[in-house]
Amino acid sequence: MMELVLLWGARVGLALIGLFWLLTALGVARKRKEAAWRLGPDSPVPDAAPSLSIVVPARDEVANIERCVRGAVAQDLPQVQVVVLDDGSTDGTSEVLARLSAEFPERLTVLTGGDAPLPSGWLGKPWACQRAARAATGDWILFIDADVELFPRAAGAAMAAAITHDAGLVSGLGHLEVHSFWEKVMQPVVAGLIMSGNDLDVLNDPEKRPERPLANGQFLLFRRDCYEALGGHEAVRQAVVDDVGMAVATLGGGFEYRLFMMRELFTCRMYDSLGALWEGWTKNLFTGIRRSWGVLIGLELFLFAHNVLPVLLLLAGLVGLVGPEFLAWGGALTFILVVVRIYLDRAYGLDWRYAVTQPLGVAMLQVLLVHSAVRTIRGTASWKGRQLDLDPGEGAKRD
Repeated sequence: MMELVLLWGARVGLALIGLFWLLTALGVARKRKEAAWRLGPDSPVPDAAPSLSIVVPARDEVANIERCVRGAVAQDLPQVQVVVLDDGSTDGTSEVLARLSAEFPERLTVLTGGDAPLPSGWLGKPWACQRAARAATGDWILFIDADVELFPRAAGAAMAAAITHDAGLVSGLGHLEVHSFWEKVMQPVVAGLIMSGNDLDVLNDPEKRPERPLANGQFLLFRRDCYEALGGHEAVRQAVVDDVGMAVATLGGGFEYRLFMMRELFTCRMYDSLGALWEGWTKNLFTGIRRSWGVLIGLELFLFAHNVLPVLLLLAGLVGLVGPEFLAWGGALTFILVVVRIYLDRAYGLDWRYAVTQPLGVAMLQVLLVHSAVRTIRGTASWKGRQLDLDPGEGAKRD
């Protein structure tokens, strides 16, 4: 009797895994069709555009900074100021910025800094943003990362959306640019994990949004009165996940916040190697789940069951460790998850040929999540040569 109960329990569990993947595909298809929170090249811009300052903190970004600056100065708005803070770069970023400053003297302001120790209680990026924002003169301030390339209508479309929704802060999710093998294996998996828990309809509904709504530090557009009311990046001076922190502070300050899908308006290549990818997500992932061991354990079980288990069943069946029924279950579920991943990759402009690496990418993500937890708790996470003095209270929930 017990064996029969376990058998049917396994069958029901495996059927639910297949159902999950099918519902995921249907949900994405519905959201793409509705496109309620999409901004693109056809989105309106303000009739009388206020002035805009685009702020870029840059540290050792020689591979990205020229593309970033050229995209920023080319925004299709009449009054655009670009402020770049060269935050102690040693890789040639400074030389590129000097050349661009001479090419765009009216739109580009380059500041230097980073040699002095960080002030007590500040992390590097918030401090760089805070200093750079002092030179910003626009009615709106757009913070972007140095690995972002803006398309000409990006800032204008976001500004118009902010005005329409009376938002003090608008953030955007751009196109995920991946080139190397490990980027194509890992980045879609991490992005999928983040997006799976952040429905834009819910996030943009003041009655339903979570306590800590998703935001994207690659694109944060503030109305000046909102940014100044928060005290600038002082509000998140010791936050690793500073973008979410700024969204929380914006809402806490009585201003509205919106997040849009902006895949056609900017692109970002976050990491160019496995080492950079590993270091970058190590500092972000565990803090991103509010340093909760309970959430971590739940995620590990969920990721394993929905992505790795089907392949293990298939392999176990092929070598005779399980019977024909579970071989069939493994084969069917592996087929479903790969087909759904192909659909998702095509929907979001990624290389669908890497869909077959989904189980590998998830297995690596599981290791990375544990690594991030250990490094975060030990206080040994780092980024670009700087040790991160982590705030133990940043969204902490150690259950």
